[in-house]
Amino acid sequence: MKFLYTIPIIFLLAVYQPGYAQVADTLDLGEVVVTASKTPTTDRETTKPVTVIERKEIERHAGLSISELLNQQNGITINGAVSSPGKDKSVYLRGATTRFTLILIDGFPATDPSGEGGAFDLRLLPLENVERIEIVKGSMSTLYGSDAIAGVINIITRDSEEGTFNINGKASYGSFNTNEWELGASGRSNLIDYSVNLTRTQTDGISEAEPQSGSNFTKDGFLRNAINAQVSVKPLEGLTVTPFLNYSQYDGDYDAGAFSDADNRYEADLLNTGVRVNYKGEHFEIKEAATFTQTERKFTDGFGVFNPEASLFNSDLYGIHNKFEKVRFLAGFNFQDLNFQLDGIDEGSRILSPYATAFLRSGFGLNGELGLRLNSHSEYGSNWTFNIAPVYNVTEQIKLLASLSSGFKAPTLNELFGPFGANTDLKPQESLTLDTGIEFHTLDGRITTSAIYFQRSIDDLISYDGTLGYINVNEQNDSGIELSVGYSLPKTQVEVFYNYLDGAITQNGQETDNLIRRPDHSFGANLNQQLTPDFSINLSGQFMGDRKDIYYNTQTFANEEVELDSYVLVNANLQYELLSKQLTLFASINNILDEEYTEVYGFNTPGFNFKGGAKFSF
Repeated sequence: MKFLYTIPIIFLLAVYQPGYAQVADTLDLGEVVVTASKTPTTDRETTKPVTVIERKEIERHAGLSISELLNQQNGITINGAVSSPGKDKSVYLRGATTRFTLILIDGFPATDPSGEGGAFDLRLLPLENVERIEIVKGSMSTLYGSDAIAGVINIITRDSEEGTFNINGKASYGSFNTNEWELGASGRSNLIDYSVNLTRTQTDGISEAEPQSGSNFTKDGFLRNAINAQVSVKPLEGLTVTPFLNYSQYDGDYDAGAFSDADNRYEADLLNTGVRVNYKGEHFEIKEAATFTQTERKFTDGFGVFNPEASLFNSDLYGIHNKFEKVRFLAGFNFQDLNFQLDGIDEGSRILSPYATAFLRSGFGLNGELGLRLNSHSEYGSNWTFNIAPVYNVTEQIKLLASLSSGFKAPTLNELFGPFGANTDLKPQESLTLDTGIEFHTLDGRITTSAIYFQRSIDDLISYDGTLGYINVNEQNDSGIELSVGYSLPKTQVEVFYNYLDGAITQNGQETDNLIRRPDHSFGANLNQQLTPDFSINLSGQFMGDRKDIYYNTQTFANEEVELDSYVLVNANLQYELLSKQLTLFASINNILDEEYTEVYGFNTPGFNFKGGAKFSF
């Protein structure tokens, strides 16, 4: 009920419109999205539900992490985002577990072959190095391959600023002795663009495990250093060559489990580097990206040292032909080489994937995308994925969309060759997803609404059996509804959304709830208000309904199911610009109502906390 107290505040801010001239910040109906089709596509032509977080929105949340910002978006839950700052983060897109969402860096996979389920660790990327985030919901395996069953999250790194030489930076301090530093430089010219950003984040944190009565648990903090750099060279007209480097070093503490303190340590190094080449002609475009991602992780606990290393080489070559007004073709070839090293194990797998898509325009509002991909895996053989996605713009205001698409997740190297329960006979986990919905906006862009229904089934789920190891055994079925309403004025933007989820796993003819730590019902609200030309405020509220969790009871040596109560979080972000917007003071205030809540059973969550600082750009 505490959330209701904020409604009058949001209402007053929404109607407060001080008299000053400002350029309208309304919805751009021609917004261009790249991730949904691997080619620039207006939002009226996208065939899947898309969420875009622009640089302006990222700047408004200067005190947050990537996980915290994603956790405020429609249809996404980042478990661990509002727990101890250093706790591991799990991405639940449309209720799917983290292994079924593909993380992209600048449009290309950044999976960790050594991780549980191959999931990428979001803690390794600082928000300061991000230019834009594009989230596409629904299976995207036809374009992006393995893991993209629930969708993809494309994290696009910082671009160069206008001008031949620019300097930007940030310094902040907050609760739990948290301090952040950023320094960057960038520039543009006719022949070369460049950008480089250095960041450092350190915090004492809080105890990761929830202290029991009378206990005095130690704090679990972390230190992260990161660099992001890229140079774009334009040697010929239409040709751009962009070498890039993303490197992150993480050193943090973690506890032994639910209600269990420990002086455990987690260290990780992430290297993501490569080159992107783009040639654009009059009616065609050719793109190639060769990326290398290497992850080294080290866990030190009471059982010893666990030190897996993994690498992913990804080459994606594709061409786009757009000579004809009503047809756009895309065809490509993707090669992935994955390797894994641990305690004398040195194994790998390869995936070869030709793919093609066609985008069709009718001329009377009915468009569609057709896609097909063949995946040839070095261990299990081959499988196909497809995408059929019509979209109908009934009027300039109403858009109907639907899609039927298949997806897959290849067995991870840990499941195929790891030290515990490895099985080289595993099959891929394959999915079928149905999406249908309607989007509406007024002609002036002030009001936007959407209603989306999805249904997803996944066969041959890989599970761990204490006797047999990893096996294909289960079937999973999920469905959900996503509703959103947005209202935009020159100085005010409001969004309210609601999510409903339902799901079950079928094993040996018996169904069990699979939505662990994910509520059936959740909703959120976001308000951006420009109070004066220099001062703005962002308010966000989130309601998470009752959830189930499973934890390992060290007293009974068995997994037990528990019920987690619903909770409400209200956060605020404030910005004040000085010196012609070259200097900005900001503050981030989280859990304003000092709510007591549990995100993961037996693990700690912070009460009221804050962060404040300054950023500059010259």
